[in-house]
Amino acid sequence: MPAEDVGPGRGERRRLPWLFLVLVVAAITSSSLSVISLYHVLALQAEVEGLRAEVVRKREEQSGTLEEPMNGAEKQTHQQEHEEIKDRIEVWTTIQSQACLQMMADNRKKTFQKGFAGDACFVFFNDPPGNKAIVMPNPLMEEESRRFYICDNERLSGSTKCWVFKKFALELCTAIPWHVGLKRGSALEEEQGTILIKEEGFFFIYSQVYYTDSTFAMGHIVIRIKKNVVGDESQHVVLFRCIQSMNRVNHFNTCYTGGVVKLDSGDRLELLIPRTHANISLDGDSTFLGAIKLT
Repeated sequence: MPAEDVGPGRGERRRLPWLFLVLVVAAITSSSLSVISLYHVLALQAEVEGLRAEVVRKREEQSGTLEEPMNGAEKQTHQQEHEEIKDRIEVWTTIQSQACLQMMADNRKKTFQKGFAGDACFVFFNDPPGNKAIVMPNPLMEEESRRFYICDNERLSGSTKCWVFKKFALELCTAIPWHVGLKRGSALEEEQGTILIKEEGFFFIYSQVYYTDSTFAMGHIVIRIKKNVVGDESQHVVLFRCIQSMNRVNHFNTCYTGGVVKLDSGDRLELLIPRTHANISLDGDSTFLGAIKLT
């Protein structure tokens, strides 16, 4: 009986060291895993801090608050970009503030005939003294076109006073009815179918006429009508001429011209077609006359 009781007690005493060993191993393993996890957490925190520092540095570079000086190449590139942006702003501001006027053909009206003054002049003087030669100027000559001069004439002794007249060699042309399509600023005004210059300077003048005429060639002229005339110069100056050949079957063609000229205050611009009759389109998007003040 006693021998049978001793066997089970010894078995239980043998299991206790093994159980203790298992617990110790489990505790060590758990501690090791905790240490490894803590290491990974610390490593992730360090990486996050590094990323934050990088983001802050990038923001400082973009905002220009980075204390480290840029090298020469970076400074030059940055300065060029700044100058380009500044130039674009200046160009845009200039475009927005430029005075301009565009007259468009008025399709509610019809074309009409108008006389164009060509270049000619004549003189009458005392010959002999006390008797005026009978020379009559054109009745359409404006009073302001007369000029007074001291003339030398070989047939007379000494100097004699002469009246010099601007003679209008009238040529019937086709004029276009206009209405104002675009206007900005006060340097340009519309006046009786012409563009009146209110401020002197350089202007870009452009024009276009859409022809529907079967005549073999069509065209137009842009005229400068001077306010101030010096000497015997012409008051009417042709700035631009535009000539376009026409097809007799499909007689549809446009003629465009443009250029830069210097104009004085009080000058006027006019577009005429040197034909007694001309078939054209009076749509504003195809027939127009405009000016843009450059300086």
